[in-house]
Amino acid sequence: MRRAPLVPLALATIVGIITANTVSGIPTIAWLALLCSAAIIGSILLIFRKEYPTTFFSILLIAAFFALGGIRSGMGNPQLDTQHWSRHCSAPSFLSLRLTESPVPRAKSWRANADVESVDGIETHGSLRLYLRKDSTAATLRYGDRLLVHGYADTARGSLYSTSDHYLLTGRDSTSLRSRCETLRMKLLRRMQAGPLERRYRGIAEAMTAGWRGDLEEDIQGQFRDAGIMHLLCVSGLHVGLLAAMVGWVLRWLGRERKGRILRGTIQLIVIWAFAALTGLAPATVRAALMFSLFIVSNIMNRRTDTMNLLAAAAIVMLYSDPMLLFDIGWQLSFSAVTGILLARPVIGLQRNFLWQASMVSLAATLATLPVTLATFHRFYPYFLIANVIIVPLASLILALSLSYMLIPCCLTACPLRFALQGCDWLTQGIAGLPGASIEGLNPRPVATILVSTAILFLFLVVNRRARRW
Repeated sequence: MRRAPLVPLALATIVGIITANTVSGIPTIAWLALLCSAAIIGSILLIFRKEYPTTFFSILLIAAFFALGGIRSGMGNPQLDTQHWSRHCSAPSFLSLRLTESPVPRAKSWRANADVESVDGIETHGSLRLYLRKDSTAATLRYGDRLLVHGYADTARGSLYSTSDHYLLTGRDSTSLRSRCETLRMKLLRRMQAGPLERRYRGIAEAMTAGWRGDLEEDIQGQFRDAGIMHLLCVSGLHVGLLAAMVGWVLRWLGRERKGRILRGTIQLIVIWAFAALTGLAPATVRAALMFSLFIVSNIMNRRTDTMNLLAAAAIVMLYSDPMLLFDIGWQLSFSAVTGILLARPVIGLQRNFLWQASMVSLAATLATLPVTLATFHRFYPYFLIANVIIVPLASLILALSLSYMLIPCCLTACPLRFALQGCDWLTQGIAGLPGASIEGLNPRPVATILVSTAILFLFLVVNRRARRW
């Protein structure tokens, strides 16, 4: 509590949200009673004790944040919310939707997340996953478009399947910042698609720079998956961390004096937010950019603020704004990856060699996300350590070259990118082709997942302490 007081408070909030969503029947009055009790007892202790009651007050604070997590989760629980769209979709209905992302092509459909604004004219809220038939109309839809869809929504899965005959485009957002960034993203993607790079390699470049997987071939996805580096094809905290580390390494000559820190940090902020704009301000990228921005600003100010405390502050703010983020796989992967990178910072800083730093950043992110991937995808890739150490430094170069090709798609930028991608393709094929590269069918129980998470956290803490001594 003294070194990073917000970390236990964030954990208490998370436990409160999980408890409210897993233990049914807890009334809101019980959470309010716990919160009020903690506040009253804390006030009494502060008034009638001469010494500051650190231990007792810490326990009361944790109890209060636990109760706040439960209360906020109850407010966002569809089962308790009478205005949630799922309460009004017992039959085929007319749903007014607003797309919160541009549709992504799948094997047989286009998929997008959307907010439900009304059902049969009744104002509602909540979100669902929309699936549209592959046709020319769905391909033109973008973030912010408003649709009137007729169909039967699956309230259990939170999804809606529709065809071009059952929806109507009723409005288009062209003024918001994210909409403009999405327009910029699509223009740059079209520039890449018109360039000289082959589709096989262009798909990797598009996925790593713009988060677009529409041109990504299935065998490439299989190679990256079986090699244990599928996270490289999903723009997340790892990409933002690699970019920030790359810029910091290039500008290391500026030194650690005040002017050097300000200039280097400013350039890092510009680069990571420009990258976030290139991805269309995708939520996962924005979350990562926000978190890394806090750390960069802290470094500029030369404040010895515990970085885990900043991460906990970001988690608390995000979870209180939307407690259901806790159960979003993208949020889990982003936060666990950034947590691993921060815990491994002493190891990453042992050498100023960029290859070392890139390898350690990726290794830390992969280890930290391992419990999430095991529990979600039920697969384990034994060679993921080898793949991350070998391929991720190359992926850092590919990311830089892909950004150059996105801005200037010509033979001059395509040739080095093609060479790097061919090497990456060859390496992933080799690792994915090793015996037992993918172990499938794993279904760890919650207790096993907690034990694995605890073991990985203990490993991080031990290595962190040893690295600080070195």
